Amino acid sequence: MSDVPPHLAHTVRRIRLFRLAAAILVALVGVVALVIGGVLTASRSWPSATGTVESCTAAAAPGPGRTTSRQRCTVSWLDGDRRRATDIELGRAQAVPGAAVTLRYRGDTAVVETPGWAGPVTAGVGLTLLATGAYLLVRARRQGRPAPHAD
Repeated sequence: MSDVPPHLAHTVRRIRLFRLAAAILVALVGVVALVIGGVLTASRSWPSATGTVESCTAAAAPGPGRTTSRQRCTVSWLDGDRRRATDIELGRAQAVPGAAVTLRYRGDTAVVETPGWAGPVTAGVGLTLLATGAYLLVRARRQGRPAPHAD
C-alpha cells in the first residue's frame, strides 16, 4: 500500500475487506444452491404418489403488516397398504383441504414434485456461484499483495 496516500489507506483496506466478504457470500450462496439442487435431483428418484391435503395453517408472515401466500399443510398419501402423512408448505392455490397434490416420498419424508429441470438448473446456478465466489476470493487476495520487485 505504499502507492496509496496515507489519508486513503483506511478506505482502501475497507474496500478490500468488502470485496473479500462479498466473495465469501457469493460462494456460500452457491453452496446452498448446489445442495438444494442436489436434493431436488435426488428426490426425482423417489417414488411418486398423489397425496390429499387434510388441513392447513398460514405459515409465518414475512413481516409486520404483510400477508403470506404460503400455507403449512398436513398431506397424507398411500405407500402400498400403509397411509403416511407429513407437513408440507404449499401455495394458497394448492392449500385447499381435499385437494390432490403430486408428491415424491421416501419413508415419512415427502416433497412436492418439481419439474425435472429444477434440480439440475439449481445445482448449475449453485456451481456457477461457487466458482465465481472462488474466483473473486482469489482475485481479492491477490490484489491485497504488494507487487513483486524486479532485481
